[in-house]
Amino acid sequence: MSKRDIIKAGYWSIATQKHLKQFTIDSPGIGNFGNLSTAGKAGRFLGAIRGNQVIDNIHKLEQMANSVGISSRAELEMIILPYLVSASDQKIELIKDVTGKVTGIAEYLFTNSAVLEISGQLFENLSPTPEEIVTVETMDETKKIPYLQNELTEFLVNKGHSEENINLSYALQKQFKLIQMFNKSKSSEPIISNEYVWGGNSEKIAMAISGLQTEGRHSLKEIIEIIQQSQGYPLEKLPKEAEELLLLAKKVGMINPTTIISSRGMRKEFGFSSNLIGQHLHDDDILDDVKLLLASIRFGENYTPYSTINDPERFLKKLIESGDIGPHDANATDYTLLEKKGIVRVVNKTKFNYYTGRNRTGACLELIRKDVAEEALKIIKSPNYNFQSDSEITDFSSMIDTGSFLSPEESRIRLGEMPEHVREVEEHAVRVLRGELL
Repeated sequence: MSKRDIIKAGYWSIATQKHLKQFTIDSPGIGNFGNLSTAGKAGRFLGAIRGNQVIDNIHKLEQMANSVGISSRAELEMIILPYLVSASDQKIELIKDVTGKVTGIAEYLFTNSAVLEISGQLFENLSPTPEEIVTVETMDETKKIPYLQNELTEFLVNKGHSEENINLSYALQKQFKLIQMFNKSKSSEPIISNEYVWGGNSEKIAMAISGLQTEGRHSLKEIIEIIQQSQGYPLEKLPKEAEELLLLAKKVGMINPTTIISSRGMRKEFGFSSNLIGQHLHDDDILDDVKLLLASIRFGENYTPYSTINDPERFLKKLIESGDIGPHDANATDYTLLEKKGIVRVVNKTKFNYYTGRNRTGACLELIRKDVAEEALKIIKSPNYNFQSDSEITDFSSMIDTGSFLSPEESRIRLGEMPEHVREVEEHAVRVLRGELL
């Protein structure tokens, strides 16, 4: 495989695993995507640890692995880590004690492209099935533009795939909502599309809204414009009359809803347009880092009593230029999701405050992945971007630190579902991440 093909495989491994983890492990047919799922899970784990350089606390590694669906130390140590070491060309090294027991990890990953490349190499090393290879090709092609089924089949046959494998792959992808098949009004030939064909594709949008009256299409256009001009817009602030149109926009990918759930169960959705990032095909925040950073700032700006982020641009500039920000009480409570994803770390520091003329000790945010913050800053500095919004919520009595995050794909698949949260478990996880428990 060429480097581009390997990165492509890594990208779609991660995208596929983000979908498949919504289904139970005993779902009929899910085993046909076993290699894609393993490679994707490993890639998401790499995305979480990237930028830490050395993590010598196995319990912290476990917490970071658990955040992407690696549920046990045995799976991490016996499956994921050995696969990653073999696929990484020495970019991943295990730290072991004198008995040979894994105690940590060292990584030399500087870009998301490196994460995708290792994930793709791991996928190739696993000897994927023909159906999995067809899945990668299908999803990659239909991201660019929806295809008539016969055209896509011809394309895949010309690449050396059999029609039997192609049709089986289609059936599996449709079963697990990786692709959509729908009929064009003037043709009996099905059109194949997927979750990652963005709203900027006029052909898909035209078919999605073809049943709407003129007034409905105009209203939907207004909703999309609001989201495009104000990335991370709190969706509850949209007019109630827009709920059905909003649901349509979410389901077809014209809006990417990112959900943050507090540890006490308060759930808030933030809307991002489909073209948030991505000058290149496989460079569109597939790991959700930028969306999570922007949504966390939005959450702190609108829904928590602890945060004092009045100027998000200034906040991000300070974090990027200084490498840290604080001390501030909010840093200990408002950004635990960013800790889990390895975007920041929370540390206690003593720093001189020029305003008070005294030293202050407290929680500081240290930036781990500068490129994520820089990408977020570019978005909010855009002349078409409006980050300000007035909060209508005045009762914060139910709020504590944020405890969960749903990607846009999860939100589209699981609209209305909310996992249970146990405060003690969440607090334990945070203490492990910060090295307070050994």
